[in-house]
Amino acid sequence: MQKFNQIHSLFEHLPANYGEFSDFEQKIATLAQEMKVDLSLYEIDHLSIRVNTEDKAKSWLTTLLNYGKILSNNLVNGRAIYLIELEQPLLFMGQRVFIIELPFPKNKHYPVESWEHIEFVIPFLPNESSIEWVERVQQQFLWNQSGNLTIKVDEPKVDGEQLPNPSIAVSFADKSQNHVCIKVHPFNIKNIIKVS
Repeated sequence: MQKFNQIHSLFEHLPANYGEFSDFEQKIATLAQEMKVDLSLYEIDHLSIRVNTEDKAKSWLTTLLNYGKILSNNLVNGRAIYLIELEQPLLFMGQRVFIIELPFPKNKHYPVESWEHIEFVIPFLPNESSIEWVERVQQQFLWNQSGNLTIKVDEPKVDGEQLPNPSIAVSFADKSQNHVCIKVHPFNIKNIIKVS
């Protein structure tokens, strides 16, 4: 797994080096274990970066565009978020992931500027509403019953998107040692974009 990513020349030019990516992967694995989620059973559809300045966001974007193309550039909850599809995937938790999410900063300050979260897909059941989906996922995993985890439920509003896109974000309550987050949503991000 490491050799596959190490030869990806993207890491020679990113503001964050390969070591930070490897550390991110390990922290996600630790969080997934706490969440009792086997990520190999689900599709990881994208990885996300967090930065605090527009200059750093532009630096990431410039580099990523040397290795891929813009799939989407939308305003989400009032800030620009780019989705970049890489020509060559990154291997993450045994899966080939092609899409990187790069939000431009708004008002929030992140303690760590680097790789921040992943999103994986648990599809809607037939005729299931967003509220029913959230309740089902919560009941399946019982994350809200763990004192070690923080849960945030959201449904981002994006201009032009036709599919509902609720998400459940899970992170450690104590972020001092592990700042990463795992999010769950019902549709692959490319399906969301196609109908926008």
